[in-house]
Amino acid sequence: QNVGSPRQNSRMNNPADTLAQVASDLRSMLSGDALAGRSDEERAEVLRGLGEVTRLADAVVVETVATADVEFGHRYGCRNMNELLQRALLTDATTAAKATRAAAAVRREVNLVSGERMPARWPFLRETLLDGQISIAGLLAAIGPIETAHDRISLSERLQVDEALARY
Repeated sequence: QNVGSPRQNSRMNNPADTLAQVASDLRSMLSGDALAGRSDEERAEVLRGLGEVTRLADAVVVETVATADVEFGHRYGCRNMNELLQRALLTDATTAAKATRAAAAVRREVNLVSGERMPARWPFLRETLLDGQISIAGLLAAIGPIETAHDRISLSERLQVDEALARY
């Protein structure tokens, strides 16, 4: 088993270093004519791979927001999380709001008594998101009708829907 060099292992533990490496690798793909000479099959593989990377990047954004405390944005001079996301991701207010709504749906609150993380409101879809199988848009589309129902659906029914949607 190749466990890698100590530097590689420490990079794996530092999210900023990991993301810098991913960005560097993507820049390499864009340099020169690296994609120009590829076959259609190779281009299709690039697009499939980018779909996975995009969904996983969405999941990292959502999980970062979901695990932050309510003062996170304020500590960076922002009015709220939406503004922080706009600045950090260089995105528009609508995209930032979608990420914030997704984070609220999959956030695992901390139990005030035990300090342990409690299950997410949508635990199965949360795992699907973190596995890169669904995007922010897909998550919000899946939960939207059920969230609109509010208290007209029981917890057990919502969890059944959650599991069914995650399997689908």
